[in-house]
Amino acid sequence: MAATKAREMSNTNKRKSDETLGFKKGKGKANSAFKKPKNQETRDDGHRHARKHADAVEQAKRIWNQLRLKTNTPEQNQECMDQLMPLIRGKAAQVALQHDGSRCVQACVQFGTLTERKDILTEFIQAGMPDLSKNQYACFAVLKIIKYCHVDEDSATRILKTFKGHVAKLAVHAVASRVMDSIFTNFSSKQTIMLRQEFYGPQFALFAVDSGDKKPPTLMTCLTEAPTKKEQTLDFVRSIINKGMAKTLYGLRYFQELCAEYVAVVDPTEVRQMATMAADHSIHLLSSKQGTRVVAALVAYGTAKDRKRILKSLKGYTRAGLTHPDTYLAILRLVQLTDDTVSIQKNLLNELIVLPDKTTLDEKVASRCAAAKEESATRESPLLELALHKNASKLLLLLLMPAGNARDKILDPYESSILFLNPMVTENGKEMPTSKKDAEVRRKELLDFMEEYLIALGAEHAKELLLSLSGSLVLREVYATFRSESVVTAIVDACEAALDAQSANEDNQLFDDKVGHHSIRSLLQVDVLSADSPLGVAFLKRLGNRLMEIASTSRGAFVLAALCKIPAIRSLALSKVKMSIQALAKQSKEATNKAGYEALLKEIS
Repeated sequence: MAATKAREMSNTNKRKSDETLGFKKGKGKANSAFKKPKNQETRDDGHRHARKHADAVEQAKRIWNQLRLKTNTPEQNQECMDQLMPLIRGKAAQVALQHDGSRCVQACVQFGTLTERKDILTEFIQAGMPDLSKNQYACFAVLKIIKYCHVDEDSATRILKTFKGHVAKLAVHAVASRVMDSIFTNFSSKQTIMLRQEFYGPQFALFAVDSGDKKPPTLMTCLTEAPTKKEQTLDFVRSIINKGMAKTLYGLRYFQELCAEYVAVVDPTEVRQMATMAADHSIHLLSSKQGTRVVAALVAYGTAKDRKRILKSLKGYTRAGLTHPDTYLAILRLVQLTDDTVSIQKNLLNELIVLPDKTTLDEKVASRCAAAKEESATRESPLLELALHKNASKLLLLLLMPAGNARDKILDPYESSILFLNPMVTENGKEMPTSKKDAEVRRKELLDFMEEYLIALGAEHAKELLLSLSGSLVLREVYATFRSESVVTAIVDACEAALDAQSANEDNQLFDDKVGHHSIRSLLQVDVLSADSPLGVAFLKRLGNRLMEIASTSRGAFVLAALCKIPAIRSLALSKVKMSIQALAKQSKEATNKAGYEALLKEIS
């Protein structure tokens, strides 16, 4: 009882205390009586007016609020600028150090004339533009100056000159690094030759000269010209890269280019050390061509754990990465070298066998209200988009094709330089491969996982694949690898539908198509080199009585020439074609393009 009374007394005293302080009962907010003391407001106003050029900034802010409206006419913008520039002129550099003042300076640069921009540039240069680049507010004004002044030759020269000698420090500064990225992005490589050489050390920056029409120097060319300074140069570049990685500058283009130059010249063991720090940030490196080279090198020489971390960093971006102009190479490298094929299946391939959700919320609501689609409607394969894409299709082809000359032909020289086989690294004085499992074993394990979806792709979208350069290559390899009956039927159905369209006086979109006729020839040539010929047999069985319809064009005649080369059906195909040899000879004489007819007549003669 005594304890209960004590608690009640304590709660009562607490409520009284809260009410005395101005808090309402049962709420955690102050009532109207609890306000900021007047002396505090006075101190805040005093602090505001204590700033440099406070009155000018206050007036400039009011004008800026009008100037930034997108509905303004050019005349209204000019009127605002006529009022704003006198307030900013002569003190732009000091005003830019304040968060609200920086916005006013940025507006002056954006909407001002060339003369006004040059005036502001002069003030920034006199105040020290490299130092202003380090300020969290002034850096945005510097970025604006670079964006709008780099097109003027005189302004560009002055900007680049003021940053000379400061590149190495600013490039790894948390704030100024954005300014350096803007410089290397907006100015051409020839304009930034002098600045770029500062990345390689003072020994190159001190005697840097404009190379004129020659290619800009790289780390490799610098080391070639001065081999005695190799260790000193690599140490300097390594320190910049380490500082940049510590400050997560992976998304900046100049940093990606420097990393790419570094991994191209150092020993693989140093690339492996770099992978331990950069693996988790691979997604940021993949925004450019050079960044992709870096990630591919990290995959090639990194450990199994590094590859797993890179794989996880790409989770959710596999489909988008494969259709990117550069990123697809890093994904191909992961698939090519990762021994843990189960991780590849879970983190990478699983994203490809599901259709991406591209519908908006309104479309989803509308679809629920609409009548259900027929169950027999053909479902789009999630692999169709990839198979029809020039770059993404190479992942499917690398899974379908064993290593060899045929596989090398689908890669251009640049891709081959990145996707080379069997990368080696030195361990305990011995050269060791970075992947332990045999490449063919890895490929077959991944192919087994994708078999069902690849066959479904060929069976459901044969026509679309036949009319696409990349898609026809995928369809050819799907047929050559699995010899699926459903794929054969789909191909023959597409051919028959094309002939039916031709009979109905519609365009023959397959046999007379530049890509389509070549796709069918390529598929039939698979049977020429194999013991069984399911496609050739099905093609001749279904369309044997319509061969002259196929040969109505020169391109169609090429298809029949390929059909007649298949050993299993050669005699039967030749006998059917020879029945119309006179008609073929007549068409050959009348046709403008005779190459297809000449190839067919040569085959049957």
